[in-house]
Amino acid sequence: MKIKNFMDNTIPTESLDKSFTEILKTDEWKIAQDDFNNSQNIFIIGNGGNLAVADHGAVDITRLSTKLAHAPGSGILATSIISDSSFKDWFSNWLNAHTNIMDSTSICKCMVIGISSSGTAHNIVNCLENASKKGMKSLMISARKSKEVINENYNSVQIGTDFYHTGEVVSLMLMYQLIHGSGGVCPSISNKLNSGSFDRLVKNK
Repeated sequence: MKIKNFMDNTIPTESLDKSFTEILKTDEWKIAQDDFNNSQNIFIIGNGGNLAVADHGAVDITRLSTKLAHAPGSGILATSIISDSSFKDWFSNWLNAHTNIMDSTSICKCMVIGISSSGTAHNIVNCLENASKKGMKSLMISARKSKEVINENYNSVQIGTDFYHTGEVVSLMLMYQLIHGSGGVCPSISNKLNSGSFDRLVKNK
């Protein structure tokens, strides 16, 4: 039995480091970081694996920064809203449920982040457009790079990958960059092992 060369058996992907660092050099990312820094409530949405990224990002943004982040990661929540409305509108309806009680000052301190592999998912585009019209800061993080992703209603950051897995990994890295860029601390594993809790949700003993 012939053993394949290890490098011939790795998943296809572009360089994660290069993709990540190139994004941070763009004007679009600088706008995204500034919007994040000037927001208090962060809403993150995505479909499929990107919803898992959104949920993970929301948890750690709340833990490691001074922001309060939300994501509609519950299957119970998603199916309840979709059942009573439509797939296209469910993100918008979820966002409205959280923000309809807010005054204009609070609305201006909200940011909605959509994570999409294509950058054109209709339910995410619809939510970002509605959020922008209400005065919220809005950002699309798109895995692919295309003119179709650009929308005059919101800011767009394009990763430029052809692979779903690369887009999801880099998108999660960008969540941590937002935390870091806002003054939050993303601790190392060794620091956590040598200390107590490292986030604001759990008190150190």
